[in-house]
Amino acid sequence: MKNLSPVIVDGESLTIEKLILVARGRRAVYLPKDSEAVQKLIRSRAFYLASDIRMYGDRLAVGANDNIVIPEEKRIPFQENLINSLSCGIGRLIHPEIVRGIMLLRVNAILHEGCSAIGPDKVLRIIQLLNCDVLPIIHRYGSVGASGDLVPLAALAAVVRGSGKAWYQGRIRETADVLCELRLEPLVLREKEGLSLVNGTSAMTSMAAFAWYDACYFVKLALACTALSFEASEGITDSLHPFVHSVKPHPGQQIAARDLRLLLEGSALTKDIDELRAQVERSVKAGVLTNVVDTQKAYSQRCSPHVFSPVLTALREIKKVIMCEMNSANDNPVVNFEEKKIHHTGNFSGFDIADAMDRLKQQMGLVADLMFAVKERILDARLNEGLPPSLAGEEPGFNSGLKGVGLCGTDVYGEAKFLAQPYAPLRRATESMNQDIVSFGFGAARQALALNEALTMLLAITLLTVTQAADLRSGRDPAKLDPRTRKIYEKVRSKVAFVGKDRPLDEDLEKLVLMIQNREFDLDSIKI
Repeated sequence: MKNLSPVIVDGESLTIEKLILVARGRRAVYLPKDSEAVQKLIRSRAFYLASDIRMYGDRLAVGANDNIVIPEEKRIPFQENLINSLSCGIGRLIHPEIVRGIMLLRVNAILHEGCSAIGPDKVLRIIQLLNCDVLPIIHRYGSVGASGDLVPLAALAAVVRGSGKAWYQGRIRETADVLCELRLEPLVLREKEGLSLVNGTSAMTSMAAFAWYDACYFVKLALACTALSFEASEGITDSLHPFVHSVKPHPGQQIAARDLRLLLEGSALTKDIDELRAQVERSVKAGVLTNVVDTQKAYSQRCSPHVFSPVLTALREIKKVIMCEMNSANDNPVVNFEEKKIHHTGNFSGFDIADAMDRLKQQMGLVADLMFAVKERILDARLNEGLPPSLAGEEPGFNSGLKGVGLCGTDVYGEAKFLAQPYAPLRRATESMNQDIVSFGFGAARQALALNEALTMLLAITLLTVTQAADLRSGRDPAKLDPRTRKIYEKVRSKVAFVGKDRPLDEDLEKLVLMIQNREFDLDSIKI
């Protein structure tokens, strides 16, 4: 097996792609002990401990209790109590790959400028656990994204100190037992350290990074489905001409039109506008003035670059928001070592992530709109340019074709559109009105992931539909497809056969869902 270089963390240069390498690809993480990031943390920690300020979350209690003094002898037990009180997540468990991302992001945030001022041993312990794939048990509910993802991150803090339960080698076990096996001593959370581990946006940001990363793949696949729909319905490519998009130069629109042109340039199934116009003229000369050939297609084709335009623009802008949050100090209080100050902050708030996730959901809802329109039009014998009703492969009427698939797709579409609605505006005050405005960023990111799950199913249904239509249009001759769309078609056909006589299609759809989840479609030629 090839020895892959680890991802080095420094608090400022982490990317979404690196996070995916670690969290999904299980790439190792490395922090040089003599790095500048570690030295900053050591200096800030020393300054903090030397300070005699009665600091929030250490010598003073937290939240609405911040007017209660913590006695000196109880400063360390207070950190333990804080983690215990926040260990109350509920609901299904968050996927392990997202938990790995949370761990990586917490390390990176703590390292940023040394602002968190906790001991480097805690950071190194998280990295040890991550590299050994010892993962905290984090639930899907528990954070309002305000004073950080307190409850989700408390599960991480518990594992760092050696308590609670962890996922290790395929099962849930007592953390203390796992550490014993790995010959790792439990750590004591000292002054401020428990608070610093839980005060931050690392959970919502990990979910946001995955939601964005997978959304990019889904958009590429949606572009490929759109191109196949052009071919399956004898689409007209005139609407993709570069001039059209040079005179309305939205960058996303231009990119989408370019991608669709490239996906269709070698197709034998699309129609040339000049030839269609010539047919109209021949009809007029023959005295035929009604029901002449169409020279414009429906909006799901003609306006498809315009549909993708805000989606592509949003993806680029959302990435910047996530990257900024990933490489930020999102703790409270934060130590300003250069000016020898300690600041009370709201950096734990996730409003930017909340907004980014609601925007991502809106745009993925737009992609769902287009896939739904593609599916419905091509299944409708009144609109699909002469293809059989519901794309029945044999004996239409006796065989219902993809009628049931269409119904299933409409149900999935409804779910996707429900999840596409904004979540963050539903925010409510909590914690005795100390947190009188919260971000709901964690919930918005959770919903973005749920929407991606629905979109995966809708894309599987759309793929099944457009490949069936392409077979019927081409006489089951894939050589008529553009070489790029043919690759998508052939990948589908490698697992799912043409639907001739009616057969159960649930297993076929599940195969397509897994293919999408595993990124089995080569979409590298599509640049967004």
